[in-house]
Amino acid sequence: MPLPNVMQTGKSGMVAAKAQMATTSHNISNANTEGYSRQRVQQKADNPTPFGQKNMIGQGTLIARTERINDNYIEKQIRSAARDLSHMEEKDLALKQTEDIFNEMGGEGLNRVVAKFFNEFRKLANEPDNEAVRQSVRESTQAVANDFHRLRGSVEEVRTHLDSRIEGFTAEANALAEQVKDLNLRIKVQELSGAPANDLRDQRDLAMKKLSTYVDTSVHLDKDGAYCVDIKGVGPLVNGPNAEKFGVYRSPADEDGKPENSFAIRYSGHASDDITHALKGGKIGALLEVRDQTLSSILNRLDELASAITESVNAIHREGVTRYGTKGVDFFKPLAGTERASAYIGLSDAIANDVNQIAAGAVPDAPGDNRIAVAISQLQNMRVMDHGNATVDSFYNGIVSDVGVVAGRNRNALVQQKDISMQLDKMREQISGVSMDEETANLLQYQRAFDASAKVISVADQCLETVLNLRR
Repeated sequence: MPLPNVMQTGKSGMVAAKAQMATTSHNISNANTEGYSRQRVQQKADNPTPFGQKNMIGQGTLIARTERINDNYIEKQIRSAARDLSHMEEKDLALKQTEDIFNEMGGEGLNRVVAKFFNEFRKLANEPDNEAVRQSVRESTQAVANDFHRLRGSVEEVRTHLDSRIEGFTAEANALAEQVKDLNLRIKVQELSGAPANDLRDQRDLAMKKLSTYVDTSVHLDKDGAYCVDIKGVGPLVNGPNAEKFGVYRSPADEDGKPENSFAIRYSGHASDDITHALKGGKIGALLEVRDQTLSSILNRLDELASAITESVNAIHREGVTRYGTKGVDFFKPLAGTERASAYIGLSDAIANDVNQIAAGAVPDAPGDNRIAVAISQLQNMRVMDHGNATVDSFYNGIVSDVGVVAGRNRNALVQQKDISMQLDKMREQISGVSMDEETANLLQYQRAFDASAKVISVADQCLETVLNLRR
């Protein structure tokens, strides 16, 4: 084998060792980079050359490729786990806000205020002609109305806060979809040039993991190896070099200030479609679930409770007579139905302006008649709610306990999901993570290989010089 070929063989070893050291250095530098997959240079023997009549001599080494150590199955599992974990974490935060509304420790909660209202009617039954007691009845009634208004306002405030967060999350998800689209293009361009796009692929996987935390997605590769991302139940969000968007559309509140259904999510792939109820999973799905199920249920049940109290008390009160001997006076303002009843409940104008309009008795000119006051006070223990299956108190306690049950189940699931995510992260770290000890050992190994290849060149050079000197 000619000595220049020996030198070329040594050079190939130096080039390979240099590439190995550069890749190892890259691994060490990115040991703490989120989403980074360690890389490894794959070498292969160069094609041999004939030497003599029946022999072949190797010509050194070639760099086959720089491999990205990554497991697509694990990445898929991590995306799914990240979606579920983010969903539960965001749901936990939203439910905590909801629970705080009903945290009645040390305060006058609605059930206590309603109990006081009925108790004031018991006092009125004992002293139907006492104007001070009548004043207390009116004040306790106003407290009931105020607490209904407070509760509804607090729930709607949480709802508005969730709407704001959803709006922010949709913008972040759209930005990540754009990032995936851009990375698809950059990876294609770089790999068409023959260079591996390992770091860009890491960035794309990380962007996909983050996107999965916002909404439930599925990913598949097109013929060019680009990520195609679908929003489950909706349609494509990223299709190779193209990205759709989904955004928030707000409609104005109605003439009564009704906020329900004033907020929707639409999708640019089908601009006229409201996809709000199709979005599941992730942070956005969690907030929509709490908003459209938990909070809507609370508001509906508060309305049902306010309507039942209003109609039940009014039905009895209209049968009684005021101190003026008149009959048919409503105690509460009449409601058109259950819709937004908790926002509209309040004293009738007649009672608000004159406590003598409160009917304690059933017949006129009957001092001490307390039959109406007694009948109203007895409503507290009557099953007037849930089609005759619950009292006012148990119905309200059911609202509070149901929120606690949902929150408790979610917290238990959250603890388990954190463990699952942690285990998957450990698995990824074992496969794709950078071990500083291993990389340091590799660095020394490649340094020795570089030095040895340099020694080959040095020896070949000395031999060549000796040959040249022989010719002189």
